Amino acid sequence: MLEQTRQNAGSFALWTVLALCLAAGAVSVANPELTPWAFLAVGLAGLAALWVIRFDITLWFWVWVLSYGLLDRQFLHLQLAGLPNMTIPRFIALGAFASFGIYFCTHRRLVKLQSPLHWMIIAFLGYVAINASMFGWTASSEVGRTWPYYRFLEPLLLPIMLYFLVVSSLRSRRQILTALVPLVIYGWYALYIGYLQYAAIRGWEGARSLIWPSYINMPSWGSNYGIHFDRARGAYALSNPQAVLLIQLLFVDLFLIRRIQGPLKLMLIVQAILIPPAVFFTGLRSAYLALLLCGAVWCIWGGRLRLGKVKLAMIALVVVIACSYAWENLLTRDRATGGVGQIQETQARLVLAQQAVEIAKEHPLTGVGFGHFLDYQLALNRDPGSPHANIFSVLTQHNLFLAILAETGIIGLILIVTVFVMLFGQIMRLYRRLPLVNGGWLSRDLVIVGFIAMLNYLINAMFVDPLWDPASNALFWGF
Repeated sequence: MLEQTRQNAGSFALWTVLALCLAAGAVSVANPELTPWAFLAVGLAGLAALWVIRFDITLWFWVWVLSYGLLDRQFLHLQLAGLPNMTIPRFIALGAFASFGIYFCTHRRLVKLQSPLHWMIIAFLGYVAINASMFGWTASSEVGRTWPYYRFLEPLLLPIMLYFLVVSSLRSRRQILTALVPLVIYGWYALYIGYLQYAAIRGWEGARSLIWPSYINMPSWGSNYGIHFDRARGAYALSNPQAVLLIQLLFVDLFLIRRIQGPLKLMLIVQAILIPPAVFFTGLRSAYLALLLCGAVWCIWGGRLRLGKVKLAMIALVVVIACSYAWENLLTRDRATGGVGQIQETQARLVLAQQAVEIAKEHPLTGVGFGHFLDYQLALNRDPGSPHANIFSVLTQHNLFLAILAETGIIGLILIVTVFVMLFGQIMRLYRRLPLVNGGWLSRDLVIVGFIAMLNYLINAMFVDPLWDPASNALFWGF
């Protein structure tokens, strides 16, 4: 049966590529300027067809997720009329859609909406699209002109669409490895860069010469102000996606360590040991909190029949001793030594919370329009004696739920809260259905890893608006 399916896929792919070759030839004759792009499309289609025949289709999703940490170069993009700038991750997403299209045609499958949760996700995504259409896909202010469609396209639309495609194409439990192995492999690269960046921050400037690709060393990478250049931000423009990825990787390692033997297990143990310091290097208070809370969840629920509570008590003791030893460093504003006493960032979050509440009071039902926070933020009256006067004139949101409330109103807030509540309920139901002791891939431990992915994402979302962070959103929907 499998061989017959592969033959059908090969035949369909061959005819598809031939049809595209004819179409590319016709386009080249009609408009010679489009010749390179026409045959580039043929090449991409051929690659997509080969992928469907030879590889696990769900691997496409993880190639796209991890491309944000290696291939999302700031100035490497293609400008096409009427379309957003086409970056490498966006081209990979197009390749993924083409491959999934061929896969569904050859395997005679349909995209499945299997639960009320899926319909609620569609409802939230649809409402955000309608809201953005009502208020405009571009902002009025020049600084944030692209905010509405950017915040919708990469952090929401692409990961959710690919999530549904992956869910509808799952065939066996072994495909769990398809998700976990690429993450573990990329984790070594993320750790390599993180440790070198921290070494450079602490004074060894020669460490930056060992970082590849070299554009990561640019202080202006990701912004004109060198955001998070003073932290170990990995291959990203900000340190948040690096922290989210490393925390998730830690619990993936702990899950795999229980199921893999031999040299690979030793490699996973070493990687797991290296992760907590690398999380510390990111200099994020949200990352410290996420690591502690996710660790507590793993010890209690992921450690059943393995002295989970004893492990939690031991870890708590180590944390208390470490905090006591480094208490003076923790109270400073120096992130490189673990300081969490930054005042300006705290003031900024208070100001943003006040602004979001003010906007929500004026526009309670539908908000000011998805991606239009800046337009109304600039128009807010500021008392010279208030904290507003001490903060930059433009601030990006620092809380997912306050941003949704201000931009899409109470309707959007209810929808997104409902999505997370239903997701939590689905996780708990699956956890209860699985046996207490199960050494297979689909087990209670894996469900806890999924819950940790949600908890990790939400803790980050309390301190920063993740709709500016495609990588963290893609990783969340992948789990």
